[in-house]
Amino acid sequence: MKALSFTGKEFVRIMRNRKLIISIIGVMFIPIMYSGMLIGSFWDPYGKLNELPVAVVNEDAGAQFKGKDLAVGSDLVKELKENKEFKWEFVNRTDAKQGLQDGKYYYAVEIPDNFSKQATTLLDEKPQPAALTYMSNDSGNYLAAKIGQSAIAKLQTEISQQVTKAYAEAVFANIGDATAGIAKASGGASQLSSGAADANSGAAQLRDNVAKLASSTQQLAGGVATLDQGAEQLAKGTAQVSDGTAALSAGLGKLDAAGAKLSGGADAAASAGAKLAEGLASAKQGSAQLAGAAAKLSAALEAYAAAHPDAAQDAALQGLVGAAREVSAGAAGLSGGSAQLAAGGTELQRGQSQLQQGLAQLQQGLAAASDSGAKLAAGAHSAAAGAAKLADGTAAAGRGAAQLSGGAGKLASGSAELASGTAKLASGSAELSTKLSDAAGETGGIIGTDALYDMFAKPVQVEEVKLTEVPNYGTGFTPYFLSLGLFVGALLSTTVMPMRETGSRPSSGWSWFVSKLSLFAIVGLVQATIADLILIYGIGLHVNHMGAFIGMSLLASFTFMMIIQFLVTLLDNPGRFVSVMLLILQLTGSAGTYPSELVPSWLQHVSAWLPMTYTIKAFREIVTGNELVITGNMALHVALFGVISAALTLLVFTMMHRKEKRQAASPVELTA
Repeated sequence: MKALSFTGKEFVRIMRNRKLIISIIGVMFIPIMYSGMLIGSFWDPYGKLNELPVAVVNEDAGAQFKGKDLAVGSDLVKELKENKEFKWEFVNRTDAKQGLQDGKYYYAVEIPDNFSKQATTLLDEKPQPAALTYMSNDSGNYLAAKIGQSAIAKLQTEISQQVTKAYAEAVFANIGDATAGIAKASGGASQLSSGAADANSGAAQLRDNVAKLASSTQQLAGGVATLDQGAEQLAKGTAQVSDGTAALSAGLGKLDAAGAKLSGGADAAASAGAKLAEGLASAKQGSAQLAGAAAKLSAALEAYAAAHPDAAQDAALQGLVGAAREVSAGAAGLSGGSAQLAAGGTELQRGQSQLQQGLAQLQQGLAAASDSGAKLAAGAHSAAAGAAKLADGTAAAGRGAAQLSGGAGKLASGSAELASGTAKLASGSAELSTKLSDAAGETGGIIGTDALYDMFAKPVQVEEVKLTEVPNYGTGFTPYFLSLGLFVGALLSTTVMPMRETGSRPSSGWSWFVSKLSLFAIVGLVQATIADLILIYGIGLHVNHMGAFIGMSLLASFTFMMIIQFLVTLLDNPGRFVSVMLLILQLTGSAGTYPSELVPSWLQHVSAWLPMTYTIKAFREIVTGNELVITGNMALHVALFGVISAALTLLVFTMMHRKEKRQAASPVELTA
């Protein structure tokens, strides 16, 4: 009761001090002035990019692509004029550069003169990507430059989609041409397949016939070898015939001369009758000789006629053979009838007459035989020469036949491989025709449409699945800025509210603590409530859990008040300095802006001892999340900071009260 009475007196004292009341009321608005202004300024900075001036310089000269005019730069300018994302201003290079330097433009986008030309190099051996030039002046406003980089990246994606769409249109136009070409190629392949089938059939026939040719050439080689042997024998025989006919011709010449002499002798016998006896004796002897010679002549002529059928047909030779026979017969008769010669004088005369006639015929036959023998000898010599040439020719023919046989064997092997190859060609060309026909059918089914071009330009869609939704920057920064504002408000409240002074002496350390605790708690709770109302109804902050948001705001403000009250009560002005140092640590160590993993490692270890680390996590789940279990855990940590700070403050006030009591009792003891 004493503590409550002392607290009431303290509030009455403060209420009577108008300057103090005004200061306290002003302090109550510090959190919203601090956090609210930050949240408001960061609420949705990208929502006002249309007020951010950006220079655009178009120097693109255009290009030709697949027979079409391509002006990517001009198309881009048209789109930017319709795009209200930034405050686009279309100027030349000089004005853009000067505007950047003067701060008129935050950044500039330059479309170079070869922009369209580079966009057409996709199918070249060394394609060159179309390049935009992005110019910024970071010293003017670094954050604006970073926002510009994000916008340029988005712009790059959109331009890439447009260029890719143009590529797709050209490619699909070529696919249509290729389809017609493939269809023609399929027809040609079909004809090729038919021709290959015919070629395969012809190659098979060629293989079979060449195999027969190879077999026949082997037989030919054998026959030519036999012919060669016969030609050699013929050459030898004709040489012998030539020699024999030469001798025969010489004998016939002598026989002709002998016949002439015989005829003369017969004439002399006829005129010399007186010498008949003597002549008969001689005639007897001569007739005997004549009979032997005639027999030999007749036999030789008959043998020659038998050996030379062609010569036997010669009329002179036939006459000669007949005459030789008659001579032989006559000589035989002469030899046999010499005894009857004397008795048959008359017949002798008649026989002499016949003899003269026969001798005349014999002379004629011998002359003809001699002439034919000479011709026969010349013919036999020519035959011998021809037979020799024939032998040489057959030898050469034998060698040629052997070479022909070898070549025919190789030709047979090659024709077999040719037949195999043409069979594969027929099979492959048939498959080629089928595949080309299928390809023509498949490519013919591809129809270029705007939807298909868009698919090629943007083949991948990113579906973002968010566990929680943060609508804007302000909402995302609220946990950080609200915690910061409440802490700053608690810190500044110590500059206007009495931290130790009271209107009267407290009766105990407890009453002293309760009076100050009540004052700071009320101020902290009121400023948290004001901040929440303005954020929700003034700025338009949406929170998922309203009750938890208000409750956490009150708890955070109370805890910050207790922490700062303890430090200032304990240390006075140095306590405020320590509070500022604590605030600085929390600005970076509480993961309010960047994740804790991105701050220096020593700050990561300190963050667990910073109250704002837990208030920020709790506010994040309350404002945009749904994990109230995490919120409860964080609230326990925050409450623990507040309870410990309050307990320590109580301890400080208790110690201060005891000290004052000792100081108050000291003069009395000295007097006594």
